[in-house]
Amino acid sequence: MMLAGVIIAGGNASRMDNAEKPLALLRGRPLVDYVVERTRPQVNALALNVKEEVGALYRDTAAKGLPLLVDRFGGEVGPLGGVLAGLEWATACGSDWLATFPADTPFLPHDLVAKLATLAHAGAPAVATTENRVQGVCALWPVGCLAALEDGIETGRYRSLWWTLGELRAERYHFEESGAFFNVNTKDQLAEAEMIVRETEGRG
Repeated sequence: MMLAGVIIAGGNASRMDNAEKPLALLRGRPLVDYVVERTRPQVNALALNVKEEVGALYRDTAAKGLPLLVDRFGGEVGPLGGVLAGLEWATACGSDWLATFPADTPFLPHDLVAKLATLAHAGAPAVATTENRVQGVCALWPVGCLAALEDGIETGRYRSLWWTLGELRAERYHFEESGAFFNVNTKDQLAEAEMIVRETEGRG
């Protein structure tokens, strides 16, 4: 199976003073560095979905050199725009599947893609779930759904990522380790992530 991956970082960080959230420092390193390190080994090729005007800000991060994929809808359809850009890129790369990852989730499972891939036989998207929620951005998409996704977005049928996954009959893989999907949306959550990293380093 040829796998491409894209880190979705094209949103607006309204709860982080509209700063470029993936560049927020976690133990002195940009948040996106942690995501790149967790996801790069899981795919054959990795890209970054960001707003075009901020792409240059990532040149001093672990994302340096990754293809930058721009959401043609300008963020109006949320992460779906990044997924579509990723599917277009994955198709051009000759990949069969696209894994998507949120840029604000530094502790993703090292075997996230491998576990989602166990459901790939169904030919539908596969999405991670935990006890509390569907982790919609943590998903595996067949490139064959590109046309349906594009049409759904352009006609206004698809606006919600979670609704779209349901409409495409996504398979669900349940992860017990809900903490692995801890995401940073606020300054308080960034401070909490700092504590998690500090404790992990202490155990190491």
